[in-house]
Amino acid sequence: MDEHPDLAPDNLFRYLPLHRVLICLPCQHAVQPSAVMRHLKEIHHLNHAQRKPFMEYASKFAIAGPQDVVPPDESHFPVPFLPVLNGLSCRFPGCEHLCVTTKRMRHHCLSVHQIAGREGLDWHPVKLQTFFKGNALRYFTNRSSAMPPADQPSASGSGNSSDTDLWSTRALSTPASEPTMFMTPLSPVALSRSDSNLFHHYVNFTYLTFSSDPAVQRVFKEIVPRLAAGFPFLMHGILACSALHLAYGDPSNRPRYVIDALHHQELAIPEFRSTIMHVNDDNGESILAFAFMLVVCSLGTEEGEGGNLFLFPSGTGNDSHTIHLLRAGCSMLSPVWSKISEGPLAPLSKLWRDDLCVSIDLDTDPLLNSLFSVLPDGPSTMGFWSESVYRSAAILLVEAFEFARQRGAAFTVWDALNAWPLRVPSEYLDLLQANHPGALLLLAYYFLLLQTLKPLWFFETRVSQLLDGICLRLQGNSPDNVWQLFLEIRAKSSL
Repeated sequence: MDEHPDLAPDNLFRYLPLHRVLICLPCQHAVQPSAVMRHLKEIHHLNHAQRKPFMEYASKFAIAGPQDVVPPDESHFPVPFLPVLNGLSCRFPGCEHLCVTTKRMRHHCLSVHQIAGREGLDWHPVKLQTFFKGNALRYFTNRSSAMPPADQPSASGSGNSSDTDLWSTRALSTPASEPTMFMTPLSPVALSRSDSNLFHHYVNFTYLTFSSDPAVQRVFKEIVPRLAAGFPFLMHGILACSALHLAYGDPSNRPRYVIDALHHQELAIPEFRSTIMHVNDDNGESILAFAFMLVVCSLGTEEGEGGNLFLFPSGTGNDSHTIHLLRAGCSMLSPVWSKISEGPLAPLSKLWRDDLCVSIDLDTDPLLNSLFSVLPDGPSTMGFWSESVYRSAAILLVEAFEFARQRGAAFTVWDALNAWPLRVPSEYLDLLQANHPGALLLLAYYFLLLQTLKPLWFFETRVSQLLDGICLRLQGNSPDNVWQLFLEIRAKSSL
């Protein structure tokens, strides 16, 4: 660790909210809540001053101890950032013993079942993981693969149990009634039974909700899944979108589907973040496709469930927020954009415009005059208002409104994102993260622009929820003229 004095805490630790564990990335195991300081000191050799930011980072999370961690179900195995081990599972009914060596399994059979264990008869191979090491070590597996196949005798000397097919072939499974869309092995992601159901739902229903344009629909149904065979982060994006679509259509089971969606997003984001740092002709199309999935996931997940495309949760860094990932991914595609626009994803590339081709009168436009009216008169507060950033973002917002007017009924969610959030200066997002009243006011006006998108399932109730979020941030923390203008915006949104 001394060789990396500038290592950020989130590059050493990764918190997994589904399991409430803090993973040490170099060590590839979870750290117990009472052992974080000792781990930093004894394993990574950090002194007191060096440990401080890591301790502060870890203190933000509710970290579970070994007795409180719930092993993942089949749809959440394998857990990211943990090694997958070759192991063994006992075949005795009701016994869930797992271990990694034949010697330990023989000892288990003798001591617990009072028989001399027979290889290939009394246990079978499975994939294992463990959150903790040492005295807290406890293996878990995908229980659906740990069960012997129903049509296989309890004893078999061949050792070729079909329950390992998921891991050996890593092939996509599609329902027999559906045509096989592609046969490329998916690595390193394997689809469990529940994920196969999500995939089936996507290629039959979810993709249709992204656009009414037949050419775009074809891309999402046929081309994007084919790309996902080679880019696991894109497959996770597909499955996350499908889970959220199911959550919308089945409110009684929404919590379960949302957990599935968050799990797949959690797996996708680190790889996507790494991929956009090394854009090339081979991965450019997958990055563009995932950008669309990222938007749907963020809009389809409510704020209390961890999703917000526009408002920054307190304590989060800029570079980890969805809008920054989206902007970074799109900007990094410049070197390969010409190839993308001429390839199979051309219909998607056409949805992103460098120039909106609109013009406004800066002196007479009523919306712009209204936005400029809240700028303070005195120079003493002008620095706080960051007038130049505010004016620039306001002009771009008015241009977005004019673009939406010209597009009319053809205005889409992709137009809405391209028209303003991807064009505003990065300094505006800094102001937004700081809950700057002017930045929040512009965002509230932008939400009026999104009103036409309400019929979309992943945006049906989002405008009112997002305005509620702005209200909480502005109330009592903004000048009177800003607050009054915001109340007018909110009144318009309910018309």
